[in-house]
Amino acid sequence: MRGRALSALLVSTALVSAAVVTLGAPLVPQVQQTFGVGTEASQWSYTITLLVGATLTPLLGRLADGRRRRPAMIVVCALVTLGCAISAVGTGFGVFLTGRALQGVAVALVAMTIACARDLFTGPAMTRLVALLSITTALGAGAAYPLTTYVAEHFGPRAAYGGATSLALLVTLAVAGGLPAVVPVDGKPRLDVPGAIVLIAATVCALLAISQGNSWGWSSAGVLVLGGVALVLLLLWVRLELRAAHPLVELRLFARRDVLAAHLTGLLMGVSLYSTPVLITRVGLAPRSSQFGVGLSLSAIGVVMVPIAICNYLSSRTATAMARMWGRRIALAAGGVAGALGPLMLIGVDGRLSLLLASVVLTSCGAGATFGTLPGLIVDSVEPGETGSATSVNILLRAVGGAVGSAVTAALIGATAGPAGEATTTGLTWAALACSATCAASVVVSCCVPSRAS
Repeated sequence: MRGRALSALLVSTALVSAAVVTLGAPLVPQVQQTFGVGTEASQWSYTITLLVGATLTPLLGRLADGRRRRPAMIVVCALVTLGCAISAVGTGFGVFLTGRALQGVAVALVAMTIACARDLFTGPAMTRLVALLSITTALGAGAAYPLTTYVAEHFGPRAAYGGATSLALLVTLAVAGGLPAVVPVDGKPRLDVPGAIVLIAATVCALLAISQGNSWGWSSAGVLVLGGVALVLLLLWVRLELRAAHPLVELRLFARRDVLAAHLTGLLMGVSLYSTPVLITRVGLAPRSSQFGVGLSLSAIGVVMVPIAICNYLSSRTATAMARMWGRRIALAAGGVAGALGPLMLIGVDGRLSLLLASVVLTSCGAGATFGTLPGLIVDSVEPGETGSATSVNILLRAVGGAVGSAVTAALIGATAGPAGEATTTGLTWAALACSATCAASVVVSCCVPSRAS
């Protein structure tokens, strides 16, 4: 019974964190209307959450491998609760963004719960739980979309974040009362503070350069300086990590083919996982007169998103069976193909709800098959004490892919916007092609995975 309670606690924590992070995807158009900002500015309500998650996940993932795990998870849950509350009651767009930034630490909770599962469970129970936790990002999004879109349409986006505050508070109390403390072990790695600071700075500079390229100009001094600083800091970070006795991220693990393939796949698929739902929302909400929209209400969009949770779960289970019979290479390739087809369905929708649903189903199946397979590659390739760190890198790269995809798709849509700042068919087409291309690239990467059955 104790094992079931712990399993339920870990899954609930990951689900709520995923719902909070992805809450911004269907509400981007609502945020644009509520605060009277432009297309790219409203996209920041989603991008900034992924940006913060990408920068802090490695640090928090390392904390999940040691005796600081329980207090770290409690603090993270508390910060998520505070962020939701700020977004719910904030009066200005800047305050609202501050809340969304704090919510970004929720990205790390998936990696932290996977590290808990590795330590607290063994055998098939551990394998099943790790696979389930890995797809909670999509499961949480699919489960939350119908409710949050309904609340946002009838009561405003602030009410949706108010509901998220209540859920996050419940999770914080549950983690504080139900998560067992880690027994101190001699020789546990110390926290690599210099490596964490340099990595955070490099990630922030890189993603800011990408997100502001369209508004500042891709050849502007600001973008070039930020890009150059990011590159220098990244090289410095690699040097620090290779020399550190207890690195934040064990880069030598990248020499293992399974781990490298898992991280590259997570990066590439993350672009579509986080960006395609925003495109689906824009296409669904746009009027039929736009020549690409379906003319749905926000509540109807939430219903259209319901298959996300169902398809992710079923495709994850199917991919697990495929991996046992034919190897993980086939399972990952199948996920990449489905993921690549999903965004393509958005091209030429022109009022057809069937194509919008097809995009949701294919994108969800691709994400479920891929992210249900990746944890096995990592868990089988690293020592138990490195699980949180290695998994956090994979979660980090998903978030980086999502932040880059969110910024790039917003830039493509903004660069081709109409006179009133509205999205156009050209911009949405290029954005969909960008998401599809990264999924297709993940199929190529999957060929690097050993063909043996797992």
